[in-house]
Amino acid sequence: MQRITNCMIEYEGRLLMIKKPKRGWWYVPGGKMEHEELAPEAAAREVYEETGLTIRRPELRGILTHLVTDGESYMEKRTMFLFYAKGFSGTLRSRSPEGELDWIPVSGLDDIPMDEADRKAVSAVLNEPGILYGTLIYNHHRELQETVFELNGRRL
Repeated sequence: MQRITNCMIEYEGRLLMIKKPKRGWWYVPGGKMEHEELAPEAAAREVYEETGLTIRRPELRGILTHLVTDGESYMEKRTMFLFYAKGFSGTLRSRSPEGELDWIPVSGLDDIPMDEADRKAVSAVLNEPGILYGTLIYNHHRELQETVFELNGRRL
Protein backbone atom coordinates (compact mmCIF):
# COMPACT_ATOMS: atom_id res chain seq x y z
CA MET A 1 0.00 0.00 0.00
CA GLN A 2 1.33 3.40 -0.95
CA ARG A 3 1.43 6.11 1.73
CA ILE A 4 0.88 9.77 0.87
CA THR A 5 0.91 12.99 2.86
CA ASN A 6 -0.82 16.22 1.87
CA CYS A 7 -0.88 19.47 3.80
CA MET A 8 -3.46 22.23 3.76
CA ILE A 9 -1.68 25.54 4.39
CA GLU A 10 -4.04 28.35 5.35
CA TYR A 11 -3.02 32.01 5.35
CA GLU A 12 -5.30 35.05 5.58
CA GLY A 13 -8.41 33.14 4.50
CA ARG A 14 -6.67 31.42 1.59
CA LEU A 15 -5.27 27.95 0.94
CA LEU A 16 -2.07 27.25 -0.93
CA MET A 17 -2.93 25.01 -3.87
CA ILE A 18 -1.15 23.49 -6.86
CA LYS A 19 -2.80 23.22 -10.26
CA LYS A 20 -1.36 20.07 -11.80
CA PRO A 21 -1.17 20.11 -15.59
CA LYS A 22 -2.35 16.54 -16.26
CA ARG A 23 -6.02 17.23 -15.43
CA GLY A 24 -5.91 20.93 -14.71
CA TRP A 25 -7.22 20.25 -11.19
CA TRP A 26 -6.14 21.99 -7.99
CA TYR A 27 -4.65 20.02 -5.09
CA VAL A 28 -3.08 20.81 -1.73
CA PRO A 29 0.70 20.22 -1.68
CA GLY A 30 1.88 16.71 -0.93
CA GLY A 31 3.12 13.42 -2.26
CA LYS A 32 4.52 9.98 -1.58
CA MET A 33 6.17 9.12 1.70
CA GLU A 34 9.61 7.57 1.75
CA HIS A 35 9.83 4.08 3.31
CA GLU A 36 11.01 4.91 6.82
CA GLU A 37 9.71 8.47 6.97
CA LEU A 38 7.22 9.58 9.60
CA ALA A 39 4.05 11.19 8.24
CA PRO A 40 4.68 14.71 9.67
CA GLU A 41 8.24 14.65 8.27
CA ALA A 42 6.95 13.60 4.86
CA ALA A 43 4.34 16.38 4.87
CA ALA A 44 7.00 18.97 5.70
CA ARG A 45 9.41 17.61 3.08
CA GLU A 46 6.78 17.49 0.33
CA VAL A 47 5.57 21.01 1.10
CA TYR A 48 9.12 22.32 0.96
CA GLU A 49 9.95 20.49 -2.28
CA GLU A 50 6.78 21.70 -4.01
CA THR A 51 6.46 25.22 -2.59
CA GLY A 52 9.72 26.36 -0.97
CA LEU A 53 7.88 26.90 2.34
CA THR A 54 8.79 25.33 5.67
CA ILE A 55 5.65 24.49 7.64
CA ARG A 56 5.56 24.66 11.42
CA ARG A 57 3.69 22.16 13.57
CA PRO A 58 1.64 20.32 10.93
CA GLU A 59 -1.49 18.92 12.57
CA LEU A 60 -2.95 15.58 11.44
CA ARG A 61 -6.54 16.24 10.36
CA GLY A 62 -7.43 13.31 8.12
CA ILE A 63 -6.71 9.67 7.29
CA LEU A 64 -8.11 8.73 3.91
CA THR A 65 -7.97 5.47 1.97
CA HIS A 66 -7.99 5.75 -1.84
CA LEU A 67 -8.92 2.61 -3.75
CA VAL A 68 -8.87 2.14 -7.53
CA THR A 69 -10.90 -0.81 -8.78
CA ASP A 70 -11.42 -2.51 -12.11
CA GLY A 71 -14.73 -3.89 -10.82
CA GLU A 72 -13.19 -7.23 -9.83
CA SER A 73 -10.27 -6.27 -7.61
CA TYR A 74 -8.38 -3.29 -6.26
CA MET A 75 -5.65 -2.20 -8.67
CA GLU A 76 -4.27 0.50 -6.35
CA LYS A 77 -4.48 1.11 -2.63
CA ARG A 78 -3.22 4.33 -1.03
CA THR A 79 -3.45 5.76 2.45
CA MET A 80 -3.29 9.54 2.65
CA PHE A 81 -2.49 11.45 5.81
CA LEU A 82 -3.98 14.93 5.52
CA PHE A 83 -2.28 17.63 7.57
CA TYR A 84 -3.17 21.25 8.30
CA ALA A 85 -0.74 24.10 9.02
CA LYS A 86 -1.09 27.82 9.57
CA GLY A 87 2.49 28.58 10.48
CA PHE A 88 5.21 28.62 7.86
CA SER A 89 8.40 30.42 6.86
CA GLY A 90 10.33 30.90 3.65
CA THR A 91 9.58 32.31 0.23
CA LEU A 92 6.97 30.76 -2.02
CA ARG A 93 8.43 29.48 -5.26
CA SER A 94 7.26 31.31 -8.38
CA ARG A 95 6.54 27.90 -9.91
CA SER A 96 6.42 24.43 -8.42
CA PRO A 97 7.93 21.42 -10.17
CA GLU A 98 4.42 19.96 -9.84
CA GLY A 99 2.48 22.81 -11.46
CA GLU A 100 1.06 26.30 -10.89
CA LEU A 101 1.00 27.58 -7.29
CA ASP A 102 -1.62 30.00 -6.01
CA TRP A 103 -3.31 31.12 -2.82
CA ILE A 104 -6.98 30.28 -3.38
CA PRO A 105 -9.58 32.07 -1.23
CA VAL A 106 -11.37 29.55 0.98
CA SER A 107 -14.64 31.13 -0.17
CA GLY A 108 -13.72 30.25 -3.78
CA LEU A 109 -12.92 26.56 -3.35
CA ASP A 110 -16.27 25.55 -4.84
CA ASP A 111 -15.42 27.46 -8.02
CA ILE A 112 -12.14 25.77 -8.98
CA PRO A 113 -11.68 22.44 -10.76
CA MET A 114 -10.70 19.76 -8.27
CA ASP A 115 -11.53 16.19 -7.32
CA GLU A 116 -14.94 16.26 -5.61
CA ALA A 117 -13.76 14.00 -2.78
CA ASP A 118 -10.81 16.33 -2.17
CA ARG A 119 -13.19 19.30 -2.14
CA LYS A 120 -15.39 17.61 0.47
CA ALA A 121 -12.38 16.59 2.61
CA VAL A 122 -10.83 20.08 2.51
CA SER A 123 -14.17 21.67 3.41
CA ALA A 124 -14.71 19.29 6.32
CA VAL A 125 -11.25 19.95 7.75
CA LEU A 126 -11.67 23.72 7.40
CA ASN A 127 -15.10 23.78 9.01
CA GLU A 128 -14.88 21.32 11.89
CA PRO A 129 -12.23 20.22 14.41
CA GLY A 130 -11.27 16.57 14.73
CA ILE A 131 -9.82 13.94 12.45
CA LEU A 132 -11.58 13.12 9.19
CA TYR A 133 -11.67 9.43 8.25
CA GLY A 134 -12.59 8.41 4.75
CA THR A 135 -12.64 5.82 2.02
CA LEU A 136 -12.67 6.96 -1.61
CA ILE A 137 -13.32 4.48 -4.41
CA TYR A 138 -12.40 5.24 -8.02
CA ASN A 139 -12.85 3.17 -11.18
CA HIS A 140 -9.90 2.31 -13.42
CA HIS A 141 -10.46 5.59 -15.34
CA ARG A 142 -9.84 7.46 -12.05
CA GLU A 143 -13.47 8.58 -11.87
CA LEU A 144 -14.85 8.87 -8.35
CA GLN A 145 -17.45 6.17 -7.67
CA GLU A 146 -18.09 6.36 -3.93
CA THR A 147 -17.02 8.27 -0.83
CA VAL A 148 -17.55 7.54 2.83
CA PHE A 149 -16.45 10.17 5.34
CA GLU A 150 -16.69 10.25 9.12
CA LEU A 151 -15.79 13.16 11.38
CA ASN A 152 -16.37 13.32 15.12
CA GLY A 153 -18.39 10.12 15.10
CA ARG A 154 -20.82 11.09 12.37
CA ARG A 155 -21.04 10.32 8.67
CA LEU A 156 -20.77 13.27 6.31
